[in-house]
Amino acid sequence: MRTESKSSIIQPVFRKLAPWAALFSVFPAIVVVNLLFLNLFPAHSGSAQPVFGLKEALNPQNIQPQSLYIYNSRDTNRLFGNFYYTLGTQLAARGQISSAEGMLSKAAQLMPDNPFVHMNYGIVLEALQKNNEALAQYQEALKLNPEMSQALYSIGLLQDKMGQIDAGVASLKKALVLEPENSFINYDLGVLYAKKGDYPNSALYSKKALEGVGSDFAEAYNNYGYALAQMGQYAEALVAVDESLKLKPDSAATLDSKGFALYGLARYQEALAAYNEALKLDPTIGEVYLHLAQTQEKLKNYEQAIKAYETYLQLSPEATDKAQVQAKILEVKKKWPRQTLPQKPVQ
Repeated sequence: MRTESKSSIIQPVFRKLAPWAALFSVFPAIVVVNLLFLNLFPAHSGSAQPVFGLKEALNPQNIQPQSLYIYNSRDTNRLFGNFYYTLGTQLAARGQISSAEGMLSKAAQLMPDNPFVHMNYGIVLEALQKNNEALAQYQEALKLNPEMSQALYSIGLLQDKMGQIDAGVASLKKALVLEPENSFINYDLGVLYAKKGDYPNSALYSKKALEGVGSDFAEAYNNYGYALAQMGQYAEALVAVDESLKLKPDSAATLDSKGFALYGLARYQEALAAYNEALKLDPTIGEVYLHLAQTQEKLKNYEQAIKAYETYLQLSPEATDKAQVQAKILEVKKKWPRQTLPQKPVQ
């Protein structure tokens, strides 16, 4: 009678158990790394630039690390992909953007069918100003999940950043079909329409943003008010921007909008005060100087008007209205005859 050796019995069993043994052998290391993560990758001591901004509001789970539920899986790609994803999102949340890029790149390679990996990888790439690569990741996430409004929203904002405003509007409108009550999508759609000069639509979507959030969306009030002012509805505009300033009194952009509404109401001294207050907060906004110049001209302060027009051109050298402003400077100079010294009498 033939008997099997112990090794011949053990080997098949070992072959079956080996993958599980190898998989479970990495658990302690992974758990330790996660537990020590805050020590290994501390947050910046200074004030880090925010990465996730309004995008995060669409998906509160946006930067949350995945759970360890897949540790009972034999799929090592998912296991380690999830591990890199966890580290990458935690690094990004702590401002370690360059390190996060490497981790999320590995996660995307190991889990190419996970739209959330591509989504977050795109956000990190965009933070690093790698816009084309970020756009590709957002589009990959959308391909994997066509109803991922977060991806459409991010694509729209990035297209706007890349100067593709019409494409950005189209992407945001698609996102709005999926989440019609989302205040952030409505708000940014209003902003993009304002950039296009379509103020009726800008006012429409800004108002929808306010209806979704309530009374605590200062930026939406400002955008709504500015759109109304551009449409000549100055009194209504002033009410809206005042609501914005109640929520965010130190906003130079909103003070500029207030000045614009007051100017439309022919309240020039009040408009002047609003513009000067805006420039105290941020003296680098060219458009404020343009509005200030127009107000100074109305008040017949021609010297100050010329200086403000010139400052606008210095801050906005690529302005589309550069030729018109240069012509305006020449026009105002004619209104402001400079005094000349009396000539000495001929001996």
